[in-house]
Amino acid sequence: MLQMADSRRRFVMPKESAIGANDPADVEVLPDGRVVISPVRIIPVHESWALTSESTAQTAAAMKDYKAGRTIGVKALDAKLSAGRGKGGRR
Repeated sequence: MLQMADSRRRFVMPKESAIGANDPADVEVLPDGRVVISPVRIIPVHESWALTSESTAQTAAAMKDYKAGRTIGVKALDAKLSAGRGKGGRR
């Protein structure tokens, strides 16, 4: 799609693009002069641990266990814990 920049060197993003009004984007100028605009998500620093390779691998392993049926639900876990306590209450 051919577009002309306005007087402030701005372009209008097509409606089909993944970038909407006020969305953050990474703008990269390549050595040959081409411009690449990519949508980004801004992650707060205190949540960035979730994107480490270690936590991503742990999440993938957990999902694999879940899909294979090697997990139990919270209610089942509560029942197991309650059964182990007997009449004396907490252990």
